Amino acid sequence: MILDQIAQTIVDQTSEIIEYPIIITDDKGTIIGSTDRGRLGSLHIASIDVLRKNRTISYEPGDVKALDNVLPGIATPILLNDAVIGVLGIAGEPDSIKKYVQLVKSHVELMFHESFKKETSALETKALDTLVQYLLFTSPDDESDTMIEYGRMLGYRFDLDRACIVIELDLLSLQLPGRDGSLDKKAFPYFQKDLIEQVKHLFVDHRQDIFSLLNLEQLIVLKAVQPHEQELLAGKTEQRMRKLNQFLRDRHQAGASVALGNVMFGAAGIKHSYENAVRTLKIGKRTPSSNPFYHYNDWEIILELLTKELTPSVTDQFAGMLRALREHANYETLSATFLAYCRCNLNLSETARTLFIHRNSLNYRLDKLSELTGLDLSTFEHSLLLYIALRNARD
Repeated sequence: MILDQIAQTIVDQTSEIIEYPIIITDDKGTIIGSTDRGRLGSLHIASIDVLRKNRTISYEPGDVKALDNVLPGIATPILLNDAVIGVLGIAGEPDSIKKYVQLVKSHVELMFHESFKKETSALETKALDTLVQYLLFTSPDDESDTMIEYGRMLGYRFDLDRACIVIELDLLSLQLPGRDGSLDKKAFPYFQKDLIEQVKHLFVDHRQDIFSLLNLEQLIVLKAVQPHEQELLAGKTEQRMRKLNQFLRDRHQAGASVALGNVMFGAAGIKHSYENAVRTLKIGKRTPSSNPFYHYNDWEIILELLTKELTPSVTDQFAGMLRALREHANYETLSATFLAYCRCNLNLSETARTLFIHRNSLNYRLDKLSELTGLDLSTFEHSLLLYIALRNARD
């Protein structure tokens, strides 16, 4: 019970404020916190009377002569959410200490309330993390009814659309310097708490949004999306990413990348959106873009996904097609020339200007590519095949 865990700490802290001995008992009258630690675990008879009557009782010296383990003083019930959870006892002449009783009682109850809130919050976070692990890493058919019911117990519905937002922290750039200039590991939990609060502030604005810390580097938000919000989702997420990075730069000289998966329905949709967001993040970080926001529905990302998710048989065919080209001494120059040709929409003049070469030199390189691959690069279809093959071969 929470009372048992923190009673002695509260007694130690409170004893520094007043000079009178203090005890705290549980709801059965057992002493679980005491200025005199030798009394811990013993029964306090007077507390049982206080618990039964649910009111403050004063004990004069004459009242306690026949009571074992009871000192003169005042005992008062400790309340948490209007329920009696224990007894606070202050030893001393009742007339001398009565002015302290309500103050100390309020202080003790406040400390219990704060500890209870922290423990409840920690339990809720742990329960939510467990739910997220089920949603992301189990098969949609595995205990799906149990998972959905568990989510409902936590207040979350699964009959709506969500999109997964993956936030990946750049730990290498993080600045938490200790006295010797190295990374202060003790400061990391405070940074993480700061980060979590900021992410929730920026990205969680709907009661059905689900936040979870996946690991030291990654946080996710399973974002509830209304139909009228879908068109604006990418733009809003990018704006929030910029604010998050501004916060990280200003406070910790750090940065983060953000990937947005596609909007999908239900519990099974969450898993797919997460997987798409992770793939989007992985591919997006390999692009030369300086913008650390990546969207699954961005056509550049889709093109990268297309070139990276070919079947093994197609990949083998492409490898055979490229074998002679890759063995050629000028492979890097020829492949770079062709990719530039594609970026210039197969326009010879524009490609030559972009590469600062004569048009005849460009034609020579394209002819050499056709010779080595067996493709007719004057056609769109063959150019598309070589483009996909080269993009796939880069990794």
